[in-house]
Amino acid sequence: MFKRSLILSTLFLAACSPAEAPAPKAADAFLTKVQADYPVTLSKLAEGVWVHTTNYTLPGQIPIPSNGLVVVDGDDVILVDGAWGELATISLLEKVKAETGKAVTKMIVTHHHADRTAGVDAAEWQGIQVFTHPDTPALAARAGFPAPNTSVAALKAPKSRTKVGSLEIAYPGHGHASDNLVVYIPSAAVLYGGCAVRGAGAKTLGNTSDADLEKWSESLNWVKATYPKAQIVVPGHGKGANLSLIDGTLALLKAETDDTPAAP
Repeated sequence: MFKRSLILSTLFLAACSPAEAPAPKAADAFLTKVQADYPVTLSKLAEGVWVHTTNYTLPGQIPIPSNGLVVVDGDDVILVDGAWGELATISLLEKVKAETGKAVTKMIVTHHHADRTAGVDAAEWQGIQVFTHPDTPALAARAGFPAPNTSVAALKAPKSRTKVGSLEIAYPGHGHASDNLVVYIPSAAVLYGGCAVRGAGAKTLGNTSDADLEKWSESLNWVKATYPKAQIVVPGHGKGANLSLIDGTLALLKAETDDTPAAP
């Protein structure tokens, strides 16, 4: 919370009294430094649809790329997952505004882990409306991660679906996490699998601390059957491809469960 207060206090300098002329320049300098220190890559997938990618470095590890989507949907700009980090998300929001000419208005958070929720406070402070699974706020708070203030009750049951603008959000059921969502953009045939889907060439399932391997397979099979027209599949980490990413993840799950000794 101290870090959040420091960040927001710095940005609030721009709202000081007119007598404090240097304040807007201080805020501009802050944003310029944040964008330099936390670079964001936007890769266009279709008209009005981009993948955003930032890197996060855990202690003693190489930088981990983390993906999300940016979608221009009429008057709205919808962010699917923020960047992995509060400052990185501030950098992302500025990058999106420069690319689209509009500020982000809505944000979908696909589960409670820090790589998805770390930028929630920054987004909500800017008035961005947040959508997530109804269990995500409590799960995030319990884990010590930033917790969204709002959620979507309609996504409570497995295999449930709802819409945010023209985007469809689906809760397939437990997988990588008990609250993992996927997002489909019909106009572009883009499916965002988040961390429920492993990137192209992945050799492991990644973080499985909150996973249910058996239900994960069931959930992915439902996603594949529900969105057979998806032409592009974007994972939470790593390179995207097509529906073969789901097949690859299912193969990793099969290998993992086949190697797990049966219970006595």
